[in-house]
Amino acid sequence: MTYEDFDLLLERAPKGFRAQVLSSSAGQASVEFQLPFSDVELENFLLKLGRTTRVVRRIESTEMTTAKSFGAALFDAVFAGDVRACLRSAVDEARRENTRVRLRIRLADPVLADLPWEFLYNPAVNRFLALSVQTPVVRYIELPEVIQPIAVTPPIRVLVMISSPSDYPALDGEAEWKRLNESLADLISAGTIAVERLDEATLSALQQRLRRSEYHIFHFIGHGEFDQALQEGVLLLERASKRGHRVGSQYLGMLLHDHNTLRLAILNACEGARSSRQDPFAGSAQSLVQQGIPAVIAMQFEIADDVASTFAHEFYGALADGLPIDAAVTEARKAIFAGGREIEWATPVLYLRAPDGRIFDVAPAATTAKPDPPPPPAGSRKAAVLEPPPPAGTPRERAATLIRGAGRLLALGEYKEALKQLAEARPLDPDSVMLAQLTASAEEQRAVADTRELLKRRGDPTTIGTQGAKAETRRPRTGRRKRPADGDESDLVE
Repeated sequence: MTYEDFDLLLERAPKGFRAQVLSSSAGQASVEFQLPFSDVELENFLLKLGRTTRVVRRIESTEMTTAKSFGAALFDAVFAGDVRACLRSAVDEARRENTRVRLRIRLADPVLADLPWEFLYNPAVNRFLALSVQTPVVRYIELPEVIQPIAVTPPIRVLVMISSPSDYPALDGEAEWKRLNESLADLISAGTIAVERLDEATLSALQQRLRRSEYHIFHFIGHGEFDQALQEGVLLLERASKRGHRVGSQYLGMLLHDHNTLRLAILNACEGARSSRQDPFAGSAQSLVQQGIPAVIAMQFEIADDVASTFAHEFYGALADGLPIDAAVTEARKAIFAGGREIEWATPVLYLRAPDGRIFDVAPAATTAKPDPPPPPAGSRKAAVLEPPPPAGTPRERAATLIRGAGRLLALGEYKEALKQLAEARPLDPDSVMLAQLTASAEEQRAVADTRELLKRRGDPTTIGTQGAKAETRRPRTGRRKRPADGDESDLVE
């Protein structure tokens, strides 16, 4: 994937704020703007958007309506006048050159850093920018050090720390570990990802492990919070006594920085991405980037267990496939959205200082030659997602391959084919959490499709898409769309 950067600086201005396009294929532009909501309205938005939701059966939930309203107000305020024209021209140019546009947002004011920019929504095309690999959204932090991708021969090695101090709300570490391994089972069996767990969630154990082995990703699961007194993000690790140890992200960053092969930190911690009103680097994620980690993914809202599993599976899989990290995050967002979680796809936030999004150069994994499977029917959407028949191996490995294929089918709305694959996987691994989650998501897609078909038969005027082209009448308002062909960006910006 090739991207052209659209660098957007958002900063304080004498009468509000300024959006300035620093560089793009369409040149430069600027506009001054005011935030389109009051402090009270913003707080209400964040409370609604940060609420963990269940998989929805309605065509569009109240949460989705809130997300669209918030994202559209933010988009219209920032992308106004010449800045809107500049973005439109950049997208047009990318389409002609068969490339994509990476929206790199530079937040120079802590008030702006608190906003969930991942919800940017263009109402003219009914699309969240961050939900398309054509326009990934990253929070870019430019620092003097030059970041170069490192060569990695699979597997990509992940060091996992699961912290549950005895004096804080209990976290089922064994269940978290099992869930992560299960979500990555097919990637582990394929040799593309390897995960190891620290026996103790202490700083000394982390230091010793980093000294003795090489890792590419640090994955933290536990509690995190923002210390109002210190104005700094902290992660709650454990002491030898198992009691909590509040570790400032600056301290952790200095420890991780010396591990040269480590290129990414994932913080699955409540409030891990929240920032100070006074220091844009004070949040855990921002501070780790400042300390030299090329990329950090943190959660700006509480994340549900099934959403965390879906994110891990799709993100690590896309990263192992060689995608830039921003494209890999977008693929994971789409998988969460396809699973019926209408707003939780925006919970992960990507902080990046690698200019082109590439933190690894992943060599192709060694594979055993096998006959090509019969091709799918010409023009079939499944041609892009169907995998070879499950390889010989344990029943769990065969189930993992089927489950992964079903997840990709769901991302394209092919719930019938997904249900078939999930039915094949069920007797192979009946206790799979991911199997149950994807089955529920496929059933939700079927329920929405059945409802739409019933409305269509009745000639109900509320059926979506009655105002225009037939294509719209076939498109559920849940946003589950067919993925556009590579390079097709004609409807991204109007």
